[in-house]
Amino acid sequence: MPAPQRSRSEYRFWYPLQIRWGDMDSLGHVNNARYFTFSETARLAYRDAHFSGVELPPNQDLILARTGCDFIQQLKYPDDLDLGCRVMKLGRSSIVFDVAMFRTNSDQLVAVSEAITVWFDYGAQATVPVPDALRDALTAFEPDLGQAS
Repeated sequence: MPAPQRSRSEYRFWYPLQIRWGDMDSLGHVNNARYFTFSETARLAYRDAHFSGVELPPNQDLILARTGCDFIQQLKYPDDLDLGCRVMKLGRSSIVFDVAMFRTNSDQLVAVSEAITVWFDYGAQATVPVPDALRDALTAFEPDLGQAS
């Protein structure tokens, strides 16, 4: 299976991240589980940047349904990353995030992560539709965002 390709120009939201010594494993490279933490960090930063000004129903937020990662290059301390995050798909109750991890000041792609999240009512413990106000905010920031049926 060919490695995914991404360009920095595909992303409008960026989050810088410094690799820590403790991110490495006994083989001397960043442990694969850390990439999922890096992706989560980017998604939450995106969420904080784009959801905070939107009036949302109480007790509702994202919940992770599925995630995956394509590992392209090894990372080692003291590498630094630029995490590009975007919404790839906006469904009735789902938001699919794509996170591309590039070496800082470089076009070297090291990993690509996808996360399928659903809008969730934590009080009712049920999936609910993405609120219209959030949908509007996301499509305003991501003008090329394809709407799912």
